[in-house]
Amino acid sequence: MAKEIALPCALLALGAAGSGCNLIFGIEPGTDATPSSSSTTASSATTGSGDGGSAQATSGSGGADGAGGRAPSCPPSSCTAGECPVTQMPGVFGSNPKGMAVTPDVVLMANNEAIVAIPKGGGAARTLPGTLGFGDTAWVTYAGGQLSWINWSNGDVLGISIDPPSSSPIRIAEVPRQEDEDVIPGFGRIASFGDSVYWATQTPPAVWRAKADGSQALAEQVAASEHPIGVAVDATHVYWSDYWASQILRKTKEPLGETAEVFAETNGNPTEIVLANGVVYWVTDITGAVQSKATDAAPGAPPFTTTVDAQAVAKSLAVDEEFVYWTVYMNGEGRGEVRRAHIGEGDTITLATGEPYFFEIAVDCGFIYWNVNNLEAEEDAVVFQMPKPSN
Repeated sequence: MAKEIALPCALLALGAAGSGCNLIFGIEPGTDATPSSSSTTASSATTGSGDGGSAQATSGSGGADGAGGRAPSCPPSSCTAGECPVTQMPGVFGSNPKGMAVTPDVVLMANNEAIVAIPKGGGAARTLPGTLGFGDTAWVTYAGGQLSWINWSNGDVLGISIDPPSSSPIRIAEVPRQEDEDVIPGFGRIASFGDSVYWATQTPPAVWRAKADGSQALAEQVAASEHPIGVAVDATHVYWSDYWASQILRKTKEPLGETAEVFAETNGNPTEIVLANGVVYWVTDITGAVQSKATDAAPGAPPFTTTVDAQAVAKSLAVDEEFVYWTVYMNGEGRGEVRRAHIGEGDTITLATGEPYFFEIAVDCGFIYWNVNNLEAEEDAVVFQMPKPSN
């Protein structure tokens, strides 16, 4: 049975104001990128079927605020790559933004205190009822109408129904405490698949899972790993990125495998990963690589490398049916970027550029969304959107 948490009335009523942010960023449409190198060595296997368990892979199904299940309206874009307008989404979103997910109506974003819901069609952003007062919201995943998130400060995982809407959160599970050791999720991400959620913690360095309905109090350890960050799931396996090992690893889910298999060696230190349409995608720090590999590829087959750019710190990625999109936290000129390439090709272009610290990214059928987060400062959260180009 789900463990719903009662909230004080004051927290349920609290909402964010809709005034604009004070920061001015000067975002510009992009141009062709000039990465230092690009590989066209594809994986030896074709793309398999099945969707991955990441909120960044595609837009979520179902609606927020009672808009149950209607499909988003995405008219054809009238702009081309490098010319699409970038707009700052209005509202006050707190500070230190991290994970984002999209529903047909809103962009949902963790801001270190709660989840904010940002209407796609304009209007005031608000704190999502049931998400304030439970610690530091960090990374999110959205599936089956439920938003689940990690508490940055202690590794607990909570969730709340978005479709149908609820103001009563669920305490999904906590990581078993070791004596004299605090649980620190750090940059460990979270993913959903079926009736379960999977996530990573840096202390202890491990991957975990639990039922999304809150029916188990303690998380089950999936695997120990040196420094896990990204997590993705399909019907048969759980995948994760190990930053220091420069590897993507995986285990079978049912039954849970005894040992982890090295799925891919990575060019650099992998962070966020996405699984979509039978392909695992990831980005790396330092080398600025964007890589991918089909889930049914041979274990020893090399990944496909979309790009490598040591001058660009790649942070986050999202995938639709045709393209892979990613943020550049800072390029060689000290600016942030949104880049894009066709799936399975090395045709990288820059869609937008501006002040540095482009961070998390999400997409739906018609738009690209990203936030800005200077990890070394406490600044107001900013979120941008731009139409997907028509070409």
